[in-house]
Amino acid sequence: MPYYNAAKYIKETVKAIIAQTYTDWELIIVDDCSSAPETAEVLTMVEAMDCRIRVLKAKENGGAGAARNIAIAEAQGRYLSFCDSDDWWYPTKLEEQIRFMEENNYPFTCTWYEDANENLEPYYTMKQDEKQTYKSMIAGCNVGTPGVMIDIQVLGKKLMPRLRRAEDWGLWMMYLKDTEYLITYPKALWMYRHVPGSETSNKWKQMKAVVNMYQQVLNMNVLVSWFICIFIFLPNNIWKKLKKKF
Repeated sequence: MPYYNAAKYIKETVKAIIAQTYTDWELIIVDDCSSAPETAEVLTMVEAMDCRIRVLKAKENGGAGAARNIAIAEAQGRYLSFCDSDDWWYPTKLEEQIRFMEENNYPFTCTWYEDANENLEPYYTMKQDEKQTYKSMIAGCNVGTPGVMIDIQVLGKKLMPRLRRAEDWGLWMMYLKDTEYLITYPKALWMYRHVPGSETSNKWKQMKAVVNMYQQVLNMNVLVSWFICIFIFLPNNIWKKLKKKF
């Protein structure tokens, strides 16, 4: 779990993890050099909530991906999962997803999720395709990071690429080079909290992030990267937003 000035929501998020029906977990929280003065107090309080929680601090601010990489390197379990500091898991999230993976021998899965407002009132269920491949995911990614689980005993540990944005998508692409599918568990097991002011409306920055991911992770040249971004990613992204409205 990356943490950056998220005192308002983190206790609610951590309580949802503590409430999991699957109990054999560890939670590693990495403070990405938060600037808020209450950070140390809040994280000390959070770490004291359960003996399975560890709080680490990054040496420098590197973004969510860099913070997650510190936790990935420290993780000791067989299954690697993610949760952001303002999102929320349903109590059976870990239990259901691990059972789904073990019963079907799936090493790489994600789940549906619900878009919710600041008060965790859901208003839309985001559904992924049953199976996603390396080729299909080039067109775009609607996989929420807190829904992904990886069997590192099968696929090993990989670190997120050094990107400020689209770093999670880049990691999924890296795993899809080594396994045939990302398999979806068709049930909403968590909520994505939309916090006012937390999402950028700068489409230019978003497009540049997509192009950077294509270049750094997929080794595409700049012309191919921009072509796919404009003529494949962008229309696909617009279609996803239209589906939400209608």
